[in-house]
Amino acid sequence: MNNGEKIIKSGLISNYLTPEGLAYWIMDDGSLQNKTMIIHTQSYSQEEVAILSYELNKKFNFNSRITSHKKIYWVITIPSENFESLFQLISPFIHPSMGYKLNK
Repeated sequence: MNNGEKIIKSGLISNYLTPEGLAYWIMDDGSLQNKTMIIHTQSYSQEEVAILSYELNKKFNFNSRITSHKKIYWVITIPSENFESLFQLISPFIHPSMGYKLNK
């Protein structure tokens, strides 16, 4: 944090995010729409969300991209073509009460 603001720097995901951490992130900020996972990153700038998306792609071999949400915010979308690999990666860590996040 910088003066109370969240800041994303390069290397955060590639150096620290594990599959379990990704599962927690999705349980907190994820929503599924037709097997496309949306990670709600509205409190970050477009540049910061781009860093997160790039690092997710690099670390987990996803094809995520950033998209505009409500024409104000930026979110990460992990497309349906990556759903199966995402599911395999995080499903062991998803709490049963949060199974709806993966259509379980």
